[in-house]
Amino acid sequence: MRQYLLAIGLWLLAVSGVSANSLEPIEKNYNFTIFIDQREVGQHQFSVAREGETIRVASTMALNFTVLLVKKVSYQHRANEIWQNGCITQLISKTTRQGKTSAVDARGSAIGSGLLVVRGDETEDLSGCVRGFAYWDPALLEGEFLLNADSGKYVPVEINTTVAEDSSKSIVIKGPKLHIDLQYSPEGEWLSLESELKIGGTLRYQRTF
Repeated sequence: MRQYLLAIGLWLLAVSGVSANSLEPIEKNYNFTIFIDQREVGQHQFSVAREGETIRVASTMALNFTVLLVKKVSYQHRANEIWQNGCITQLISKTTRQGKTSAVDARGSAIGSGLLVVRGDETEDLSGCVRGFAYWDPALLEGEFLLNADSGKYVPVEINTTVAEDSSKSIVIKGPKLHIDLQYSPEGEWLSLESELKIGGTLRYQRTF
């Protein structure tokens, strides 16, 4: 009987230990150097903190480069997101292009699930579970629409996933004037991003650890 009770006690301790650890915040950083073709043009950092079913994401991006040796391009972007149960409940972003600033403010809709998105003078009420371009978690890259943190637009997309023999993964996101290629390690780590630019050249993110 004592051995039985001891076994039950150890099992309860193990279960309670797992439950406690699963509730502890887990923070991960994703740092990328950005290239256009072979030229380094900027940086993009993501901080993703998970606690239970809540995910908080902060990202900062800065680009500075010259096109055709004449036109200088300057771009800065900051965004903060809150996800609950796999859906965005808040998104606040600020973007400065060539000295002009725009902002997006999206918060839980008053009518229930969904988001009320304010971008400049425009307001849009999105229903259902709204998701964004969560490159940092391929499990959240699902849906027929994704919310663009830069523009605040709800973009129609087609998402295709390919898994290699070694369990590494490739994801292609297609949409209007949009084609993004993502690569993940066998362990599910986001490694890179590529996209063709309207101005010419290939935009490429390379992970730095």
